[in-house]
Parts: sequence; C-alpha cells; structure tokens
Amino acid sequence: MPTTSRRSLVEIVNASKVTAAESDAAQARAQLEAERRAHAETVKALERSRFAKAPKKITPATSKAGTGDIVEVIFSDVHGNKHDPAAMAALLGDLKTLSPDRIIIGGDFIDCGGFLAEHHTLGYVAETEDSYEDDVAVSNSLLDQILHAASPKEAHYIEGNHEWRVERWALTQRLAHHKDVDLLRRTFCPEHVLRLKDRGIRYYRQGQMHGDCDTPGWVKFDKAFFVHKISNARDAAGQAMAKAAANIVFFDTHRAAFKPMHLPGVGLISAWNPGCLCKRQPLYANTRPTEWTHGYLVRFISRRTGNFQMTNITINEGTSYASLLLKSKAP
Repeated sequence: MPTTSRRSLVEIVNASKVTAAESDAAQARAQLEAERRAHAETVKALERSRFAKAPKKITPATSKAGTGDIVEVIFSDVHGNKHDPAAMAALLGDLKTLSPDRIIIGGDFIDCGGFLAEHHTLGYVAETEDSYEDDVAVSNSLLDQILHAASPKEAHYIEGNHEWRVERWALTQRLAHHKDVDLLRRTFCPEHVLRLKDRGIRYYRQGQMHGDCDTPGWVKFDKAFFVHKISNARDAAGQAMAKAAANIVFFDTHRAAFKPMHLPGVGLISAWNPGCLCKRQPLYANTRPTEWTHGYLVRFISRRTGNFQMTNITINEGTSYASLLLKSKAP
C-alpha cells in the first residue's frame, strides 16, 4: 500500500476516534447535566415539603403539674407513607387521653424506601410509585398530629435502620470534603427533613454514644435501655436481655414482646417491644403472611424512686385495648 494511502487511512481512523471521544464526552456532559437537574428538582421538592407550613412544636399543656408518676408513651416502626391509618388513629386517640409527659419514637418513623431504588421490591411496579417527597410530607404531617394530640413536655427520636439508609448514602458518595457530606445530610437526612430540632425533638444517631451508654445507638431513660435493633431471632426479647443484662426496650422486629427474668446478682429485668404501626403485609414479604402486630408501650415512672411499670398496649384492627385499662379507672 502506498505511503500516502496508509497516511490517509491512519488519519481517518484517528478522526473516527476523536469523533467517538467527542461523542462520549458530549453524552457524559448531558448525563451530568440531567443528574444535576434531577438533584436540583429533588432538593426543591424536599424544600417544598419541609417548609410548606411551620412544623408543630412541643408546647406542654399548662395543666401538667409535674407531680405524680411520669407518663411515657413509646412507639416505633411507623414507616411514613406505609403507616397503617387505623392503627395510627388509635394511637392518636390514646395520646389525647393519656396526655404523656414524654414520648419516645424508636426509629423507622419514616420509611425512606422511595429514596433508593435498591430498596424497592423487584417485580412490583407499585413500589416504584413511592417518592421520598411524599414520604417526608406524610411523616411531617404525622408528627404534627402526634405532638398536637400528646402535648408532651419532651420528645425523643432514636434513629432506626431506615433513617440510617439516608445517612449511609450521604457518607458513601466519596465526596472530598466533610462539608459536602454535611450538606447532603442537611438536605436529605430524616433528622433535617422532619425538622426535629425546630420541633424540639432530640435525635439519637446510631453511630454516636449517648449519655453514659458505652454502646453506639443505645440510650437510657429511667432505669431502662433503648435501642432500635438488637435481634431478629424468634426469641428476640430473650436475646435482648442476654446482651443488655438490664431492662431494655428494643424495636425493629414489628412484633410486640414482653419477657421478664430474674438474674442472680442483677435482680428483676425485662425486655419489651411495642410492635409496629405500619401496614402488616409489605410487598417484600410477597405471599408470606407476616407475624407483625400493632401496638405501643406506656410506662408509668415514679418521680421519687425511678421505679416503673411498663405495659404493652395492643391495637387490633384499628381498636386500641388501652380503652379497657382507662375505662377501669373511671368512677
């Protein structure tokens, strides 16, 4: 082949490579621009849901005199836009009656399932209809209703594994500067989109130590430890007591539980789980019926000694069995 022909062929090949590279670069720029616009729209949507109206804040009822037992209500696993409306309505009704001094949310209050596609149930189109914006809006509305019904003096929120999904996503974006990670957290994490600080609700993150607890994510209130997830075993309550060797309230299993035990050198200890307030048959369970139960815990704590009585309250098909206890106190 003549030298000139070979040169022309090389030039054609090189030009083709340049054209392909330019095309790839153009596609990459277009993809980056699309992702930037999608991110901007997501941020705007979250801002709309966060600031559509002022959040309900803790405004303690002036009639609470601060004497007698401390009344505490504990619940978890509401899962935002996957909550069970009848079970939530029953809780709200009981909160108005109990008028607790303190509420403790044990995590997974918001579902965050629509946040990452990897958490969608494969093969179910309905799962793709979830949006984080809707989840945030529903969860904010539920928080408003809870604080309005309870008017507690204090409220606490323990981070669950669903809230942690967003935290973990923010930490794994390989951003060069910690300020950028903090920006993602402030934009997307439940602690911020639910405006917990503005509401006066204290948030306990899984990756931090709290008080005198030596295990991350554990919190102690009045002679009992609280942690979102400790065991999914059939005897999760027994496993929880074995690990804590103390009174412990745990969540995540969606199954109500109570197990007391007397240990030599320790005394009487117990483990409790309130159950859940979400729909009892999620898509990811497919055709397998769950054993989930609806309910919450109420605890009466002596201000003088710190001793307490903790009781599981069952909610069955939207009916709270607390009414039986409360009616028995009526004259």
